Amino acid sequence: MDKIARLPAHDRAELFRAAALQRGTILPTLIEKDFWVCWTLKRVFALENPSAGLIFKGGTSLSKVYQVTDRFSEDVDLTFDRGALGYGGDNDPAKAGSGKKTGKKLDELSAACRKMISHEFMPRLEKAFAAALGSPPATGNWQIALAADDPDLQTILFRYPVGITENDDPAARYLRPAVRLEFGARGEQWPAEDGTVTPYAAEIIPKPFTEPSCRVKVLAAQRTFWEKATILHAYYYWPEGKDFPQRQSRHYFDLAKLHEKGIGAKALADLELLKSVARHKSIFFRSAAAQYDKAVPGSLNLVPPATRRKELADDYAKMREMIFGDVPPLDHIFDVLAALERTINAKQ
Repeated sequence: MDKIARLPAHDRAELFRAAALQRGTILPTLIEKDFWVCWTLKRVFALENPSAGLIFKGGTSLSKVYQVTDRFSEDVDLTFDRGALGYGGDNDPAKAGSGKKTGKKLDELSAACRKMISHEFMPRLEKAFAAALGSPPATGNWQIALAADDPDLQTILFRYPVGITENDDPAARYLRPAVRLEFGARGEQWPAEDGTVTPYAAEIIPKPFTEPSCRVKVLAAQRTFWEKATILHAYYYWPEGKDFPQRQSRHYFDLAKLHEKGIGAKALADLELLKSVARHKSIFFRSAAAQYDKAVPGSLNLVPPATRRKELADDYAKMREMIFGDVPPLDHIFDVLAALERTINAKQ
């Protein structure tokens, strides 16, 4: 990937346009951004002595490692090992006891995560990027910075060297030319697996690539299945009158796809993992409204209430261009989730 990353911008753009033309279902801007997502993951996991044991998780891991969703996911979710940050063993927030003590430990953990990112991880990553790309503008302008829209200061933006312009692809005006690395330390890291990430451009036109793939440590798909399920459960109980977050229809799409691609069967064989995920969220992502105590077989809710469906339908319509190939109707997704919900709740 480094060889391609160091090409002049117009040469990279030519490769990405050719790949998009051959594939036929992915826009050139998405081919380009996907390349930089994969290249960034390579740099992150190639750092010597990776800071605090990072794990790759979330929607991008489902499409890039497990290839179970035909959806472009532009954000990269990464979780530090809280034990490596000094919050394992007896110092684990899960062992704090009272809600007040737990909250204090979680605040301390967030502060430790921020310090790790700003004082150690980000400077090392920027140095690695400069070694691979050269100082701007050798291969085009690029920049690493903390995201201004994250008040927790746990998100890094990599503004990559752009080759595809609006003249090449009108969608370029809508897609952020930046890879968003969203870090945290509250997420669980078990079970994890070794995985491989390959850019779409390398899959479609492999010849120019000498090192097309990279290895990553990834959260197992069956845990992500239950992570997604508990997100939908929390959204079922979302308070009326409270603004619903945008871009959330993706979780319904992802869970339905995970189930249809066979991950659901593996997850259903381990219902204790669902209970573990629900317990973890009740401690590390506390929300009285979410009712995580009910996110267990017999009372799990995956299908949104009727009052939420119009909002989700509008959101899903905006997401369509990020889905490759056939776009399943949202009603089909809800039907899949309704059947899945019945199956899970019958196992109480």
